Amino acid sequence: MRRFSKWPIHRFSAAAENLPDALVTAWVGIPATEMPPVVSMLLPTSGGAQDVLDDLVEVFPSALGLFLADPNLLTGRLSRQIARRSRWVCNFPSVGQHEHAFRRYLSEVDLDYAREMQVLSDLGIAGLDTIATISALRDLDAARAAKPSAFLVVPPVPEFGDGPAPLARRGDLELAIAEQARGCPVIGLRWPGEPALGLDAGLMPPQDLSR
Repeated sequence: MRRFSKWPIHRFSAAAENLPDALVTAWVGIPATEMPPVVSMLLPTSGGAQDVLDDLVEVFPSALGLFLADPNLLTGRLSRQIARRSRWVCNFPSVGQHEHAFRRYLSEVDLDYAREMQVLSDLGIAGLDTIATISALRDLDAARAAKPSAFLVVPPVPEFGDGPAPLARRGDLELAIAEQARGCPVIGLRWPGEPALGLDAGLMPPQDLSR
C-alpha cells in the first residue's frame, strides 16, 4: 500500500479561485512520541521528490508538494514527470522551515533555499503552475524571483513548540508577505474554525491518502 498526505486548500477569497483543491505530499510518518504531531505534519520524511513521483502510479493530485532542494534532481525530467500527474507543484516541505543554524549547515552541503527556488523557477518555465513556500521575510526576494503563481506561508518549525504557532504570529508573517506579494494569492496554515485574517486561502491539516 502506498501512503501520502493530502492537505486540503480552503479558499477564502476570489483571488484563490484558480488554486488547486489540495496539496499531496510524502506521507507524514514521524511518530508523535518523537516530536509534537503538529510539527511532524510539517516535515514529511518518507521520500524525496523522485520517490513520491515513483509511488504515485494511478494517483493524479491537483497539486504536488515536493522537496526540491535535492542537488540530484534533473529539472527537465522532473517537469515531465510532474506534468504527467499534476499541473501544480510546490516546494513543500521546504528548507526554509528550519531554524537559521540548521539552514546554514544545509547550505554548506548545497541544500539551500536558493536551490529550491531555482528548481521551482525552472518548473514554472517548463509550463507548470508553481506555489512558493516561504517561512521568513529574508527569503521573499528569492521567492518572488521564481515567479510563482501563489505563495504558501509556513512559519519556521521552532515557532510551533508543542502545538500550532500562535495565530497572531502566523497572521503577522502572512500580512508582511502579502504586502509584498505583488498580487499573488497568499495561502497560510489554518486549522478548522480559524479566521482568514486576510489570507486568500488556508492550507488545512493533512489527511491520509492510501492507494
